[in-house]
Amino acid sequence: MKTLIAAALASATLVLSSGIALAQDKTIRMGFFPGPYADQFERGIRPILEEKGFAVESIEFSNAIQPNTALIDGDLDANVFQNDGWMNQFNEQYKGDLVAYLHIPSAPLGLYSNKVTSVEGIEEGMSIAVPNDPTNLGRALAFLQELDLITVKEGVEPTRATENDIADNPKNLEIVPLDAPQIMRAMADVDVAAALGNHVISSGNLLSQSFSLEKPALQYQITVVGRDANANSEWAEALVEAYKSDAFRAFVESDPKTIGFSTPDHWQ
Repeated sequence: MKTLIAAALASATLVLSSGIALAQDKTIRMGFFPGPYADQFERGIRPILEEKGFAVESIEFSNAIQPNTALIDGDLDANVFQNDGWMNQFNEQYKGDLVAYLHIPSAPLGLYSNKVTSVEGIEEGMSIAVPNDPTNLGRALAFLQELDLITVKEGVEPTRATENDIADNPKNLEIVPLDAPQIMRAMADVDVAAALGNHVISSGNLLSQSFSLEKPALQYQITVVGRDANANSEWAEALVEAYKSDAFRAFVESDPKTIGFSTPDHWQ
């Protein structure tokens, strides 16, 4: 009898363990910054994944390093907040193995101002706030160069360019590097703000308030990021399929909050 009870308990434990493992396999743990990409996921992606039988956990971070370290440590399965340039810089600095699973609709960098309404209205000596992190500082400078406001030295890697790499500044513009999330709050202190779209939206403003929006290069588009070892897992494939789905595209194209977003190549 004791032998039969022990066997039954062992069998029950095995079934319970298998059930727990299955539940864990069906749970996707996602990391975000508070803002449009977390909102997009909650309203446009979570329903698709839950319909496929996945449980979803969302965690929001306030520090730009934490979502990636949590991913490497195994506390997250994927995150959505960064572009290729930021991810590559993180991998290089922290010996990471993160890869981009898919580029998604992205809020572009743009120029905002309480004082001017066009690029032509930017006058001699005006100040322009730009993000101070290496990836987005170079991105902002490249955008200002596209608008013929400055010229960056030849041969400088775009993701590594700083204000010291400006070769020509015909209007003697004052370039003011600031923490990216603070730029929209500094609008009263500068003439123009070169602000990242997600921070614009998080501050309660709209992309349509910009008088000039970039068309972000592939390296600046927001990506779904995970570890290389998990790229072909069932949950990763389901996550990518959800972002590529017609249902999500219809959601984005009908959402007033995404007016002005760039669209990924797979939607062309």
